[in-house]
Amino acid sequence: MNIKDIMQTRVVTVGMDQRLFDIKDIFDNVSFHHLVVLDDENAVVGVLTESDLLASLSPYLGKAAESQRDVHTLTQRVHHVMTRQPLCCDANTSISDAGRNLVDKGISCLPVIDEHNKLLGLVTWRDVLACLLVNNDN
Repeated sequence: MNIKDIMQTRVVTVGMDQRLFDIKDIFDNVSFHHLVVLDDENAVVGVLTESDLLASLSPYLGKAAESQRDVHTLTQRVHHVMTRQPLCCDANTSISDAGRNLVDKGISCLPVIDEHNKLLGLVTWRDVLACLLVNNDN
């Protein structure tokens, strides 16, 4: 089996200049943990995880001790906190190779791209694990 058999094709993308306020709103209202960052030509230039977002925001947001400086962290732009030049794969990458890359590099997702660096989908460690579990049960 290849990545094309398990990748998610409905992927939320964001631009490099979007503010973290908007990104926080996305993560607060959805059940996934990864956004793919595209440039003006729709090429993949980064990945932003929910963990990246949380690490960049003040822990005092929404608390009694919140200050203007804490609120200001929401005005940062995506390109300040995203992972640049993410490791990607193509649709024909084997699931075992993708899984190896996820484990060896300590990352949680791989954007799936075509030969022009255009986004086709996304595969996460959970997708790989679910596939392996299903195949081992058969």
